[in-house]
Amino acid sequence: MLKSLPHQPTFQIKADRDSFLLIVSGGIALEDILDDLRKKLMESRGFFQKARMILDLRERVFNADEVQLIRTLLEDVGGIELHEIRLGENLQSFLTWASGLLGIAVSVPALNHGAGAFFREGNSAPGRDKDRHNAPLVVRQTCRSGMRIESPAELIILGDVNPGAEILAARDIIVFGTLRGIAHAGIYGDRSAKIWGLHIEPQQLRIADVLAVPPQGKTTRPKRYEVAEVHGDRIRVTRF
Repeated sequence: MLKSLPHQPTFQIKADRDSFLLIVSGGIALEDILDDLRKKLMESRGFFQKARMILDLRERVFNADEVQLIRTLLEDVGGIELHEIRLGENLQSFLTWASGLLGIAVSVPALNHGAGAFFREGNSAPGRDKDRHNAPLVVRQTCRSGMRIESPAELIILGDVNPGAEILAARDIIVFGTLRGIAHAGIYGDRSAKIWGLHIEPQQLRIADVLAVPPQGKTTRPKRYEVAEVHGDRIRVTRF
């Protein structure tokens, strides 16, 4: 008689400092993951209510549509805020999606140097030598209060930008999380630069010489992402 194979878990949830870590398994249909996650959230609704969750995709290929479906399920069923996404070493699927989103090629030849080679906590980062550092700077962590990160090209943050953190870039800024700190794109005067984020709720936005301070109060979360760009002499945030 053939023995049935044990059921492979579709995900794991672990405690992670002041939040929870949702580790999604690879090689499993998204429908099965969503079904099991929905059951877990329904069973533990009171426990996870108003919690913060980190989505860990190190075992799974990045897919923006999957991320959005998981995020919506966490928010609608569990009352959980998805505030950070962690990716594995292979960023090809992520970079392909980012290239399509921006309409420009995105590569990360400088990844092997690590984020620590480009910024220091509490100080301005080196990187004004445009000829030497012209690749996007990728930071694989949440930017906490007191951090100041500067890129001579595009800046990609794989996490949140907390209040009190400051991020600057010569070109676009892309935040795969919630932007609540200070962001300045186009720091050398490029008004065509943009600021992208899954949710933009900053202390201050600047693009080139144009400054914007958003109104206070909670805003409705976007379906997919938000983009801040210059229109005339003002910065406008568009939701998609």
